[in-house]
Amino acid sequence: MSRLVLSLIATTLLAATHAAEPPPATLPFDPETISRLSLDGKPRSLAIRQGDNTWLGYDLERATIFRTWQAPKGKSGLIKKDFTTKSTGTSWFKDDSDTPWKLQRGDSTLPLQIRYLGCSHRQDHIELRWELRHDTHIINLHERIPLAAAPASDRVLRELRATPLAANESLLPPFDTTWTWSPSSSPAITGTDWHRLTLTKP
Repeated sequence: MSRLVLSLIATTLLAATHAAEPPPATLPFDPETISRLSLDGKPRSLAIRQGDNTWLGYDLERATIFRTWQAPKGKSGLIKKDFTTKSTGTSWFKDDSDTPWKLQRGDSTLPLQIRYLGCSHRQDHIELRWELRHDTHIINLHERIPLAAAPASDRVLRELRATPLAANESLLPPFDTTWTWSPSSSPAITGTDWHRLTLTKP
């Protein structure tokens, strides 16, 4: 048998071995930290716990938060039944509107189509990802929810980033001015840096 044939056989066997290897294992989501069951009657939604007793509810179709609340003392903050959950505790923020994300480009405000890309459980945060599209222009929206409790002066801490955005573009969020923005006080996402949002205690 020629050296070329032997080489081809060895290459084929090596490729088959790699193909048979399972992908790297992923850790399951901790149900005490993230619930991917629909929340409060919203079909595509999930809930994430921050700290010991703060919960954030996300509307995945709108790419935004629609609930934050504090769980009752000594309880989880979620009532689970079948494949749904209901928030329970002290409500801090609620948004049942249909207001969408918009793209500000110069003097024009443009509509966006939203596609949820998924979530991942990192060591110190949960990350959510969406694709926002206007015509052929695609913007990737990322949100990080730290698992540690928010600073003492705040109730909730979130971090958002969008890429790519041109110098004359900004993302206008669907939620209201209840949230405090940093580093800019303007409720909009610009550039490529992470933007810090907090729900400040009254």
